[in-house]
Order: sequence, then C-alpha cells, then structure tokens
Amino acid sequence: MSFDTKIDLGEIGEQTVTVKFDYQPAERTTRDDPGCDASVEITAVIWHGVDLKADCCGIDIKPDLCREMITELEQEAFEHMASERRQCDEDRAERLHDLREAA
Repeated sequence: MSFDTKIDLGEIGEQTVTVKFDYQPAERTTRDDPGCDASVEITAVIWHGVDLKADCCGIDIKPDLCREMITELEQEAFEHMASERRQCDEDRAERLHDLREAA
C-alpha cells in the first residue's frame, strides 16, 4: 500500500513524498497460534522532486531518513489503514442500507 504525505527535508524544505509500506493486520491468539500485533514496515519513501506525477522519476530517500522520521511515517501508515477501514465500513453500511430500502 502507499499514501502521500509531506515531510521536512531540511534545506530543501517541506516536500511531498509517497510512502510505500507493508501492513500486517493483528491476528488473534488461538489455541494453535500465538497471534500477533498489527505491524507496518516502510519499504520506500519516494521523493518525486518537481514532477510529482512521474512515478518513474522518483528517488527512494528512505535510507537517508532518521529513525524518528521512519517511526512518524509508520504511525501515519497505521492512521492511513484505520481511515481505510472506517471508509470500508461506512461504504458497507451504506450498501446494506440501500439494499434494505430497496427490499
């Protein structure tokens, strides 16, 4: 998954980047499996420079970011996933409401 956000790149100033990440939802503990907490792993932070639409021209700046910035981006990724889940739930509820109204 991915999302766009702004980060401060020091002398360059605040820049828009695309954050790519892998998300592992939480899994409940069962008798046979210990389960796990939800997790996010940032796989790339793509800075597009002037041309924000050109995916092929981006530069992965993740190796140049400090641990605190990566942690902030991970938190934003969790918030992005929570927002996506809320939107999905709202869409599902609206579809169910429409189906009940049509019946």
